[in-house]
Amino acid sequence: MAQLYYRTFYFASGEKGARRDIWRLAKPARLGHHQTMIAATLIGGIGLFLLGMWLMTEGLRVAAGDALRVILQNWIKSGLQGVLAGILITAIVQSSTIVTVATLGFVNAGLMSLGQAIWVIFGTNIGTTMTGWLVAVIGVKVDIGALALPLIGIGMLGRLVFGRNLRRAGLGQALAGFGVFFLGINVLQAGFADLAPLVAAEAIAPPGWTGRLLFLGLGFVLTQLTQSSSASIAIILTASAGGSVPFDLGAAAVIGTNIGTTTTAFLAALGATASAKRVASAHIAFNLLTGIVALLVLPPLTHVTDFLTTALGMANDMPMRLAIFHTIFNILGVLLIWPLAAPLVRFLSRRFVTPAESLGRPRHLDQTITAVPALALRSLVLELLRMRDMAFAAATRRVVDASAASADVLAQEEGVAALGQAVRAFIAGLSAGPLPDDVVAALPDLLRATQHLEEVTRRAAGLAPSGPSPSHEMGNLRKAVLASLAGPAGRAETERETGPALDASGELAVFAAAVEDHYQKAKTELLRGAATGSLSLDAMEAAQRQAQLLRRCADAASKAQRRLLPWLERAADPAPQGNGPAQTTPPESPAASANAGGQDEAAAAGRAE
Repeated sequence: MAQLYYRTFYFASGEKGARRDIWRLAKPARLGHHQTMIAATLIGGIGLFLLGMWLMTEGLRVAAGDALRVILQNWIKSGLQGVLAGILITAIVQSSTIVTVATLGFVNAGLMSLGQAIWVIFGTNIGTTMTGWLVAVIGVKVDIGALALPLIGIGMLGRLVFGRNLRRAGLGQALAGFGVFFLGINVLQAGFADLAPLVAAEAIAPPGWTGRLLFLGLGFVLTQLTQSSSASIAIILTASAGGSVPFDLGAAAVIGTNIGTTTTAFLAALGATASAKRVASAHIAFNLLTGIVALLVLPPLTHVTDFLTTALGMANDMPMRLAIFHTIFNILGVLLIWPLAAPLVRFLSRRFVTPAESLGRPRHLDQTITAVPALALRSLVLELLRMRDMAFAAATRRVVDASAASADVLAQEEGVAALGQAVRAFIAGLSAGPLPDDVVAALPDLLRATQHLEEVTRRAAGLAPSGPSPSHEMGNLRKAVLASLAGPAGRAETERETGPALDASGELAVFAAAVEDHYQKAKTELLRGAATGSLSLDAMEAAQRQAQLLRRCADAASKAQRRLLPWLERAADPAPQGNGPAQTTPPESPAASANAGGQDEAAAAGRAE
């Protein structure tokens, strides 16, 4: 006759030492039925646990508000600060994925460098150990059956009451998440306690390294299934509390969960930006290095862990031993990667380079020359001339035909944005030391020139496809803007009757006056067309918006030129060795070197209109 079992679920009541039976099967079941119920219990417990993790993570993320952004943007000045920020934020929001995604966003936006980002990623690995400590200290020690349900009730009540206050509502949701999290641990404990007599890890795992590799793979697969290393760690620690997993095999499974997160990073990097690929590659390299080293030195690490737990009087506390082991080997990983971080950043910076990044990398700026302000000023002017050429070339293509913006135009626009950030960073480093009067006088002009050049590409990028011109003067305005961007060649095309040659400042004044004159005429013509019914109001307003963008684009170009004009003589000196060829393009023909065919297209478009 088959052996019979009874199945009972217990949750603690509010009275100390008392337990209340809330579910008992009415009749005995066969062994197969018992195993099915154990499987159902484990699946349900994992579901509750993952639901609690999600509620807790989302609630804490909302409650944290801008704290994550402020810490990531403003607090990271060194590798140690980056690691501490990663630990702190991951421990608060209980999700390394959220921190990693936020870090990727800041890197993509240019608000954080790759060198800063990788230290945050290293810190998130240590921060994930907080989940293990929660399970080891509270989840499997404290009688949480009576605590879990009130936490869920109070948390969801707070979520409803403070629905309009996002932070307080987030805290309520996080509190409910903690309750569901601990409820899931309670159910998992019951399931693993029933599983332990039926399946012992020693009986199914081969001895020695074969068994460790098997459990390493188990931890890896568990992370793929749950898509969360924190969830995997909690499941492993809860299983170990039932006595079914020996320490060395549990430690191998913990290592496997860390390695398992590399697949998430790999998948996230597919089709992502170059910056995201670099950060993801750093994450993969760090986790693989940490996992491989921890596996190779597993016996010494387990001895160290045993020594610490014995000293703390916790030698028989398996979850605590695994939590300490998890923390030790993640800290060991950070210590190992520390001297390799700078070479890793240099290596990754040369990988996944896009055309936009190639254009956006400074060719003349080097922080080492900030010690010589005169050379630093010359380098700044050279870089801004290169940025000007790129901005004017991209704007010219947009003005000619916004619908024909190709990949190289988009790359130029991204390059201008990247150069703007590089120029600001260089000026910040330069202004940290004592400066001569002429450099102090130049920096405000160069900063404003940077802003104006960025505005040129931003205004041009907003232009709609030109199509048939709604008025004659709109065509003239477009030609005037193209002449402003083209320099003296544009003036020769449109102002041949203008007496003697003008100096650079006079040329800029002529271009600005021509643009303003045609803008006012175009606006008047558009309003007249709408009044007479030859132009619909919608078409008139759309054309006016385009005219405003054209005017502002030319105005920003003129302001940038005026800011650069007093300092152009700094770029006329021969370039020092190693800085590449000097950019000596005069202000009157900025687009020539960046887009050789731009003037021909502009002239052709002007004649067509």
